[in-house]
Amino acid sequence: MLSSELDLGYFERLTIESRVAEVIEQLYASPQLRQVFRLNGNVAFENHANTLTDKSNIVADMGSLSLAQEQPRRSGRLTAKQSHKSRLPLPAQPVVKHQGLAPQKPSRPRADQFCVYNKGPEEKVPAFIVEYKAPHKLTLAHIKAGLREMELDQVVRYQEAEKPEETCQRVVAAVITQAFSYMINGGMEYGYVCTGEAFIFIRVPHDDPSTVYYYLSVPREDVGDTTGWTGNPSDDNRLHLTALGQVLAFTLRALQTPQRGIQWQNWAANKLDRWEMVYDDLWAEISVLDVPSSVFKSPQSRSKYCRVSPVKTRSKSTIAGFSSCTPLEARSSSESDDSPDGSDPNTPSRQPQASRFADSSALSPSSAATMPRDGSYSKGKSRQYCTQRCLLGLVTRETLDQKCPNVLDHGVGRHTISQATLIRLLDRQLSRHDPRPDLDIGCESLHIHGTRGALFKVTLLSHGYTFVGKGAPIEFVEHAQHEECVYSRLRPIQGVHVPVLLGGLALRQPFSYDGIAEIVHLMLMGYAGGTLAKRHGIDQNWLIQQAEISLHAIHGLGVLHNDPIPGNTVWNEDSGRVMYIDFERAQFQDRRAPLESMSPNQKRKQATQSWGKTPNKRSSCFDRETRRMRQALRW
Repeated sequence: MLSSELDLGYFERLTIESRVAEVIEQLYASPQLRQVFRLNGNVAFENHANTLTDKSNIVADMGSLSLAQEQPRRSGRLTAKQSHKSRLPLPAQPVVKHQGLAPQKPSRPRADQFCVYNKGPEEKVPAFIVEYKAPHKLTLAHIKAGLREMELDQVVRYQEAEKPEETCQRVVAAVITQAFSYMINGGMEYGYVCTGEAFIFIRVPHDDPSTVYYYLSVPREDVGDTTGWTGNPSDDNRLHLTALGQVLAFTLRALQTPQRGIQWQNWAANKLDRWEMVYDDLWAEISVLDVPSSVFKSPQSRSKYCRVSPVKTRSKSTIAGFSSCTPLEARSSSESDDSPDGSDPNTPSRQPQASRFADSSALSPSSAATMPRDGSYSKGKSRQYCTQRCLLGLVTRETLDQKCPNVLDHGVGRHTISQATLIRLLDRQLSRHDPRPDLDIGCESLHIHGTRGALFKVTLLSHGYTFVGKGAPIEFVEHAQHEECVYSRLRPIQGVHVPVLLGGLALRQPFSYDGIAEIVHLMLMGYAGGTLAKRHGIDQNWLIQQAEISLHAIHGLGVLHNDPIPGNTVWNEDSGRVMYIDFERAQFQDRRAPLESMSPNQKRKQATQSWGKTPNKRSSCFDRETRRMRQALRW
């Protein structure tokens, strides 16, 4: 019995997700399949309900989290219903936009939402999202009654004499909207909702984010009593219709699609209105509906399209497009040429139906969306980072570093702009409003985050300067500003023992970090290199010696790092030195001024409060940190 989203998540992880990951690992072992499906190594299912979140707002698990981030107050209609026993109220209402209203708090992933990553040894890229809904909350009968092509602006309107099917439509629309919102903010084309009994696979077209395509899979009904697998791959079977087969096929398709960039995310979000959902009302309304599952049948019998299984060998298959390793782009174009509606009556899957859902939105009618254009939605990471010496020369107005890979874009002889001008130009670049969704704005997620910040690759397009931006959500702006102050103290050793700091930038147009958190501040600094947590090819004793030299240089300027772990210690290839990053927890440990007087009447307690500023205590805390660093780097 699955009593919560937490139980469902555990069940799916054991029965489906881990099995999909095992198959992906086997496919990755083949160079041909690795290239066809664009596999980085494996897939990882991650929940980010507590990522980049203040500790006071952390949620323990899915079982303790309500469906809303902050539960809205009880609606007037629900109160009236309970007092007068009238019909249940509308669970979700469009939010009217007015000038002067305070902006809504950005949505965060909930504990029942997971992001699936295409994960490799060096990076992981978001591929699609998964949302769990416990089967007793969203039953199969409710899904079959409510999942159909619909216009959301009509669905959200409450009708006094509303049919059960119409109520189910609104609930299903709300559920898909939750997943859709994460997909838009994270720039992902694919996602699915899972109840354990059913899978609703959804897709957002690149050119029309106001449309959602959906496909309902009910493995128990699709497969029947047996899969028909005899051990002979030439025989017909229904393995591809099992839950594992469907999720695996969906995963392989989603992994081939690159993440959409920040400009597309902002463009899509600006096209969509908000839909505020009162979740207590929504689930209370659907819980009283009596919708017998026997009344609602599958729209089409699976026997009509599963005569040929893609699991069969290629020589026996009559569907070359699905039994071969043809890339997704080639299949899409060939399918559209072969059939006017893009479908084949013998294919093992139906043409997805289009449905008008939106990110918390009420939509205006529009034509069916076309398939995405060929080519990447993101400009990629083709430009190399500027060297530390290059950026240091920019800050100090010195000559160009001829070893910088972007030196030809910086000018001739000397840097043509100042540090302040760079910040001003970048502010203008990231704040411009442009209707083109694929415009390169010079900022892309690196899909790397810590406890208080996330990393972005930033390029000043006009001059080619390329560096790292550490993004902070509103909760951690003060920590980012503190870290900037620490870097300022460390200015004498920037570019040698710590990265070069270019400055901080308050974003006039915030953007999302992979759908996890809204970034409002960027701390701009040079790229220092990969962390020592991943470097095992260097002599350990020599590496510790180099790390100690850099840490002593930091201590010499009166700064206690407070977190000198391998993940905050990097190897800079250009300088051949160890550098330290992440000074958000650092503390200043200053010496007491030599001529400072102390009254003999001062209490001893007052003297002990300044322990961090006395030479002996100061030396002691630095020594402890050095010993901690040495121990952490010994693997």
